[in-house]
Amino acid sequence: MENLGILTALFFLFSSATSLHPSSQINLQNHCLDDQRSALLQLQHHLYYAPNFTFSSKLELWDPNTQCCSWKGVTCDALGHVIGIDLSYQNLSGSFYSIFNLHHLQRLNLAGNNFNTTLFQYGFGKLPNLTHLDVSASCFHDQISVGISYLTRLVSLNLSYQDDCYWRNDQSSASLKLEKPNFKTLIKKMRSLRELYLDGVNISS
Repeated sequence: MENLGILTALFFLFSSATSLHPSSQINLQNHCLDDQRSALLQLQHHLYYAPNFTFSSKLELWDPNTQCCSWKGVTCDALGHVIGIDLSYQNLSGSFYSIFNLHHLQRLNLAGNNFNTTLFQYGFGKLPNLTHLDVSASCFHDQISVGISYLTRLVSLNLSYQDDCYWRNDQSSASLKLEKPNFKTLIKKMRSLRELYLDGVNISS
């Protein structure tokens, strides 16, 4: 009888731990680390809605009084690190430098915006875990950033159709080009790359 009582007690403890595990996991997934939240709020502060290349109003997509892992377009892992950002087709302009403080980021989608700047100035090499990068149709021009060649875990890269947003806004187009690094240098270290979209990119060199 004594052994039976011990077994019953152990079974009760095991059942309690098992029933608590899913809820504790959910709480963990909703947790937002302070440094991740800070980087996202900086990003929101420096982005604008920009129809026709005219700054109109600041981006107010996220409520700072709520957990950042529940914000629209933001995906976190179980530890509260931001691993995905999707701000596609929001008609945004401004600076997204603070994204490069999110070192656990795996997926970044900035397609369909109006950044109207160069890719060269951005430090994509600071995102070593990035597997999916889409900056298509977002008015980037001039030389492709050499830092993109350091993203050795990239599976999908889309740099296409930068002219599209210029056409949408009746502006003269400026091409995105691949010279330094050239095409061979860009993909040399990307051994995981499976999808590459360069429609409209000047790779004549």
